[in-house]
Amino acid sequence: PYFSPDLGEQAREETLRLLEHLVFDTASDFRTLMTTRTTFVTRRLAGLYGVAAPSVDTFAQVTLPEDGARAGLLGHASVLSLHASPNRSSPTLRGVFVRERLLCQHMPSPPANVDTTIPEGSEDAPTMRERLEVPLESPSCAGCHLLTDLIGLSLENFDGMGGFRATENGAIIDVTGSLDGTDFEDAVGLGQAIADHPSFVPCLVSTLWSYANGRSVMNSEAAQLSAFASRLAHNEHRLVALLEDIVMSE
Repeated sequence: PYFSPDLGEQAREETLRLLEHLVFDTASDFRTLMTTRTTFVTRRLAGLYGVAAPSVDTFAQVTLPEDGARAGLLGHASVLSLHASPNRSSPTLRGVFVRERLLCQHMPSPPANVDTTIPEGSEDAPTMRERLEVPLESPSCAGCHLLTDLIGLSLENFDGMGGFRATENGAIIDVTGSLDGTDFEDAVGLGQAIADHPSFVPCLVSTLWSYANGRSVMNSEAAQLSAFASRLAHNEHRLVALLEDIVMSE
């Protein structure tokens, strides 16, 4: 009920401005996208994030609190609200985003006859973690949900719009999680786990290569992409260096 079209537009612009800042203004290690406390907010976004509002009604660079729950791309309302249900958060959708878009791991669609409806909160299951226990334990569902939900549940401190909350239905939200053997305590830890994940940089290379060529990556290009990733590491993971390599390739 608190969402509005202008907030969606401003959230999208926040993410684009941060990318421009990291890639072009500061030439930063691209992996800091997942962990940085720097972002760009309007008064509307500042209110949502609980930070001091800019003095004028335009975008301003701010530093999020070091002890806060929000950091990096996964703290952006653009990502959090886009990968949510119309009236609530969705650990599954957010987990799929991490797997498919940030790590380039394919996630199959649920079987056609599976009921994906999540029950409403109750006294016995006040938080999303309790309400997802059935798909996490069901043999027909657990294969995928264990891959996605243990990621997405660590983002449950953020509601469907991206606003912070410490409780749901009066119960403390447990935001611990795990990503391919790396355990973490909260959303900030998840961002660090993704930045350190061995698939994050190769996924970035593959995605940009595919986008630049307007087609899917071919199996015969694996060696080329591996060389790009190695050069990116040599250039301190500065994205401009990768863009130059792609443009100058045969």
